[in-house]
Amino acid sequence: MENTLTLERLIADIGQPLLRLAVDPHEAAEPLTGVLIHDPSDTVGLEAGCLVLCVGLASGSELVSLGREARRAGVCGLAVKSPLPPEAVDCPVPVVEVNRHASWMHVATITRQRIQDYARAQWEPAGATSDLFAIANTVSMVIHAPVTIEDATSAVLAWSAGQEKADESRVETILGRAVRPWRVRKLADSGVFQRLNASTAPVYVEPYEPTMLPRVAVAVRAGSEVLGYVWAVTSGPLPKEHARWLELFTSVVALHLANMRADSSPWARQQRRELAAAMLAGGAAGAGAAREAGLEKGPFCVLAVGLRPRRTASPTAGETASPEDAAAAANLRRLEEVLTLYLTAVHPSALAVRGNRAVYVLTAWPKLGAEEALAAARSLAEDFLARSPAGPGPGYLAAVAWPAAAPGDIPVVRLQADAVLRALGQAEPPRSVATVEDMALPVMLQHLGDIAQSLDLPRVTGPLRRLADHDGPNGILTRTLSTFLAVGSVADDAALRLRVHVNTLRYRLRRIREVSGLDFEDADQMLLAQLQLQLRLNEVVSPPLV
Repeated sequence: MENTLTLERLIADIGQPLLRLAVDPHEAAEPLTGVLIHDPSDTVGLEAGCLVLCVGLASGSELVSLGREARRAGVCGLAVKSPLPPEAVDCPVPVVEVNRHASWMHVATITRQRIQDYARAQWEPAGATSDLFAIANTVSMVIHAPVTIEDATSAVLAWSAGQEKADESRVETILGRAVRPWRVRKLADSGVFQRLNASTAPVYVEPYEPTMLPRVAVAVRAGSEVLGYVWAVTSGPLPKEHARWLELFTSVVALHLANMRADSSPWARQQRRELAAAMLAGGAAGAGAAREAGLEKGPFCVLAVGLRPRRTASPTAGETASPEDAAAAANLRRLEEVLTLYLTAVHPSALAVRGNRAVYVLTAWPKLGAEEALAAARSLAEDFLARSPAGPGPGYLAAVAWPAAAPGDIPVVRLQADAVLRALGQAEPPRSVATVEDMALPVMLQHLGDIAQSLDLPRVTGPLRRLADHDGPNGILTRTLSTFLAVGSVADDAALRLRVHVNTLRYRLRRIREVSGLDFEDADQMLLAQLQLQLRLNEVVSPPLV
């Protein structure tokens, strides 16, 4: 899977000078789900899917012996400080060579960060800019130079591949995850930061050490505030085209850094977000997150809380997002903050994490049955909206999926919550809270419409097509048939809703038979006509998602 982290992909993402895949007896393509620090003096067992950091390994024979044990346990690979012993080539599992100057804590932290990034990418919508490493690699490929992305204090947030082409100071910066303080002072004293902060264009920086290569850097801004910098190691000033691309990429980096700042919180709160993201993604990482969060026993409920959609057209492909889109993103972040505070007071064991279009809440109700858990989750959503200044009414919507029996079922249940939230945004009359049972028909119709659209099926066929050709898509006969079917084919009720005499209605029904050939006694024909009319109605009233 594209969004599954493997040892091979970890090496490609982080790369030299930190890590190198030195021994690969078989493809390093198994999913990487965790990091384990192994000390020979400890009795901690090995875990499947983990990268084992071999702290204090004394000899090559110990490495080979540990490799055999790791193979039996399903470990992804062993990480060993350089230089590797000659016996490493006989290890039955992949061996990752770690730069001898790197700290084990640094390796463990960056690996866990990449695992969490890939876990988020499995449930976040396509296009979410959640990976600074991917952005760094893209910038590097475009300008043909290795880059780092740093915050305003010169701490390294991400780096691109190809750092072996850089110099020793860049290697030291990556290994230490920050520019050395004396180098920061040197740059400040020579006016480099002043030049960067005063310009939106890339700035060329001459080497100030004998073995140092030139740099080109650009400030990353949100308005007038500098959020960080992108630094490229070059052989000289960048060509104009490359400099222009570097400047254009700063807006992408700025969006990510602004989101990181908005998400900043105490470690424990951020950890709970990561656990929720892993549980929504599922797999081995999700099961481990459920254990760590103490949510191993179900039933589990997923709530998707979002903003009521606008009834205006969304930007099409190629268009820039409107100010309303930026406001919606800010409102969604605010929703996450308010919802998290509410859950802390009312349901402390619940987890909440913000996606691209909703804030997801994970709750466990181990003492309740499935229907009782569904009712409890709905009550929780209704209480939150009642207490929130933005809901119920025009502000927030809350969708409650059918409870999951086990943590492994949570990703599917989350998809149910997304579908209910989408249908809820189109509900007439408007409502604020709904369960999957409440919205079963709208959800099914939406997915039926999606399938029909993906197959490029005609919107109407057979009798309904002939009726539309004669009467027009919104003609009197078409509206009469739609109303007649909507009231359960009861003539008196249809006439009342259309405000016509019942004899007029019966005349119109006879004309529908004559014009279209629709057989009112054929249940399949009537069902198809009703579905096609309802799907067409959904297309008309369906608002875009915020």
